[in-house]
Amino acid sequence: MLRLILSGFFAYASLSCVIPIIPSYASSLGASVFLSAFAAGVFALFPAIAMTPFGMLSEVYGRRRFLVAGAVTSLLASLLYLQSSTAELLVFSRTLHGLGSALYIPSINALVADISEESRRGEAMGKLQTALMLGFFAGPLAGGFVSDFFGVKAVFLLALVFSAAALVPVVGVRERSKGGEIGKQFIFPRKLAPLFAVMFVGMATGSSLALFAIPFYAPELNISQQQAGLLVAVLFLFSAIIRVPAGILADRAGRNVTALLGMVVTGLGLFSAFKPDFPFLFLASLLCGAGNGIVNTAVFAAASDYENRGYAMGVANTVLNAGIFAGTTLAGFMAGFLSFQSMMLILAVATLLLSPISLSKGFDSISQVER
Repeated sequence: MLRLILSGFFAYASLSCVIPIIPSYASSLGASVFLSAFAAGVFALFPAIAMTPFGMLSEVYGRRRFLVAGAVTSLLASLLYLQSSTAELLVFSRTLHGLGSALYIPSINALVADISEESRRGEAMGKLQTALMLGFFAGPLAGGFVSDFFGVKAVFLLALVFSAAALVPVVGVRERSKGGEIGKQFIFPRKLAPLFAVMFVGMATGSSLALFAIPFYAPELNISQQQAGLLVAVLFLFSAIIRVPAGILADRAGRNVTALLGMVVTGLGLFSAFKPDFPFLFLASLLCGAGNGIVNTAVFAAASDYENRGYAMGVANTVLNAGIFAGTTLAGFMAGFLSFQSMMLILAVATLLLSPISLSKGFDSISQVER
């Protein structure tokens, strides 16, 4: 278990340590504003497309194969970062890293569930999710620091070191599941559609701030890359630490009410960014991270209520990553004709206006496993 948790931490640190520098570095290579935003968010494209089918295939061919393949692919992507002399090659490298995470994430989640005691499975998954989000916290913090003191290439080297550290613990990992055939009929969980919708919106607006707007507008906002990395790291940190209390709230108040609360918190965070001073940007990152963490916890709790929960959680992961990709791409488009403040105001209003979708009739609080 410890080996998997350590691997997960370093895998997410590798994926996230380049976040503070990708938009500005792509721009320095001659990329347009839109292509810079695309480079920032493209790592979420493959998980959005492939995470559900990869998770299903790992049921047949074994978790370990997909886990190791994902770690190796991420290592190759980190090597390509160092060779990225054009914006197009940088985009390809980031896409490859996204493919690695699409292979890796469903497998490590399933492996931890497989090897944990049934009575303590929730605790085990909580430990893994905390480790993953702490990796997302540590990565940008380290990447911003390294960039300020040693330059962009040193950040890519750091990603390579983190990728290697993620690969080593999983070599030789054994699995209990022997694989087999997919015998179940996978039916889209329609009652979760409203929650999937608000998670998509929340991730799109929150990622617009963290993955594109803060790193891209850093010079205009008079913040260093180290400060940009800190702001991104704060978002992921509060997304991590809010998840246990959010899960308790989802059990007591209901999944839909908890999701609504998370969307409101995210909207308030985006409003905070309207005043682009560092303290307000810090508050914005804190609130957006907490809001996203609350929404995501509510949605994944609802997905776990389904009998066919593996598939439902796979769909939830797909929606989450689709929101990240859509948000960063949209932010790049908006940056072509909007100021930072105007973008944040529009995103905040959109988040709050769409929040009540979580209370729509299509989703009543699920308290029993759907049969």
